[in-house]
This record gives sequence, structure tokens and C-alpha cells, in this order.
Amino acid sequence: MKTLLFALLILFAINSGMYAQKLQYFQHLNNALQLYQDKRYADAGKAFDLAIAELGGVTTQTNFYNAACAWSLADERDKSFFYLQKILNGKMIKGWDDPVEFYDMLIKDVDFKNIKSDKRWVTTVKKAERKKDNFLKRLDKGIAIRIERMGEADQDIRTKLDSLRKKDGLNSSAERKIIKVMRQQDSTNFAAFEEIIKKFGWLGPEEIGYKNNQYLFLILQHADLENQQKYLPLFRKSFQAGKVLPKDLAYLEDRINMRLKKMQQYGSQTIINNISKKYVLYPVDDVDGVDHRRAMVGLESLKSYMKSSFNIDFDIEQYKRELPKLIELYIDQKNN
Repeated sequence: MKTLLFALLILFAINSGMYAQKLQYFQHLNNALQLYQDKRYADAGKAFDLAIAELGGVTTQTNFYNAACAWSLADERDKSFFYLQKILNGKMIKGWDDPVEFYDMLIKDVDFKNIKSDKRWVTTVKKAERKKDNFLKRLDKGIAIRIERMGEADQDIRTKLDSLRKKDGLNSSAERKIIKVMRQQDSTNFAAFEEIIKKFGWLGPEEIGYKNNQYLFLILQHADLENQQKYLPLFRKSFQAGKVLPKDLAYLEDRINMRLKKMQQYGSQTIINNISKKYVLYPVDDVDGVDHRRAMVGLESLKSYMKSSFNIDFDIEQYKRELPKLIELYIDQKNN
């Protein structure tokens, strides 16, 4: 079973109003994971099938991998190899698709014990190994190391800020001090970011690795509005070239829209309410369709995101009741 090894604090034009039937994708995924934990592997595989069918047969590498695990444990070899082949063919929503991680997990994961005697196993492993080796050969290790150092600095101070907020609450004097240091560091990081972009252009995962591609995105995500708008055209062009993950474009566009006092589309941005001093979800356009938009760019459900990131038990119906007031507070009606 696959879990993401690297955690970060962190465009599809979809008319989500067209979906008359409520999206069951995340419900099926949650059901599949629970059935897997209960060792009901065939039922878990069927639940993964239903989830993937909801998005027209595509999903993230993680979900394809977990479906392959479930079907292997159910001793349904054809189904397991079908999903592994999906990953190897790259027919999925682009996300954290690191071929090094995939190969390492593939050869170590005991979930595949039932299919290792199949002649297709050797072929699958060899193909995964070739993808890993080719990926590693293409990496520019020099620039990757430089970006890694910048990214680690970006994340370290934000980890300290997050810990401080959990300890002392929001808007403490200690928080204001660390934010000031963080802004100075962001400015230094961004100067180095511009130097790199000027020399190399936007660097995709295949050039610097998935972790460093995420670091590069985060430095832009943490820049000021003027610089985010400056680099948005390049970011969109790089997305079309496969160098930007869909979820990252969703995050950046949401961040820019929030700063422009426009509605966000993917529900990735929260704001601290000045009165309650608590996080609230910044106004989302067509909130009934937000989970479909999130699914299509490889994000978790909004409810799961709000719980895991902010410990908020998100209720969409309650949010819809509060939304008119949130719009009144945060949205510039002249821009919408």
C-alpha cells in the first residue's frame, strides 16, 4: 500500500455546474482504503474500480498503485497488472509520480507476493527499473542541490511557524517575529529563484526531481502578488509542457485570486478571521463542484484537506450558509 513519502506544507477549465449527480469519487476511495484495512481485498479492489471509473478511468499514481495492491492480495492477477501497467504507461493524473519511489516500493511491497510468480512480474519490474534509471540519468544534480537547500530553508521556517501557532495560538508576538524573519528569507530565496529561472527556465520533475520541483513551486507560491502575476504566464506554459503539476497550478491560481479579492476555484486557500482569530476557508466559487475540480488535479477532498491541514471538521452545507457573509467580507464585487 502506498503513502506519500515527502510531505509539504503547502488549468483545467471545468464547468462543474454540469455535474447533476454528486461526485462519489472520494467516498469510493475512502471506502476502498477502509476495506483494505479490514483485509477485504476483493471488495477494496472493486471500490477502487468504482472510484477510478468516476473520473473516466484516470486517477493519480497513488490510487492506481493501491488498486494494484488490493487486487494482488485478492489474487486477481489480471486486475493488478492492469493498474501497474497504467502507471508504467503514464496514463494518469500527473502528480507525485516519482519513478524511483515507484520502483523501490514495487520490489519491496509484500502486497505483491501473489503475483510475483506470474511471468508478467519480471517484465513489469524491468520496465519500472528502466524508467527509474532513465529518470536519474536526466537529472541535473548541481542545480537540484541548490534548489533543495532553498526549499529546505523555506520549509524549515514554516514548520517552526506551524509549531508556534499550535503552541501559542494565532497572532502572538512570537508569531509576528518569526513571520518577519520568514519574509526576509522569502525575499532572498526569490532572488535566487529568479536567477535560476532566467538561466534555465522552469525546471520540471524530470530535470531536478519531484521534491525539488515542488520546492521551486513553493518559492513562487510564497512570493508577493506582483511576482506571482509576473511568472503566472510562464507557469501556465510550463504546465502545458508537463513541467508543472496540475495541483500546483490550482494552488497558485487560487492564491492569486485570493490576493486579488476574487473567488477561488479549488478551495486551497484559507484566511485568518480578524475577529475569531481562526482559519476560515476563503470564498469558493461553485462550492458544490469543488471536489470534482480537486479530483481532476489530483487533490484530496476538501473535507479531508481541511481536517488534515487545519483540524477543521468541514461541513459544506454550513459553509454554503456562511458563504454570503464571507463574500461580503473578502470579495471585491467590482472584480467578480
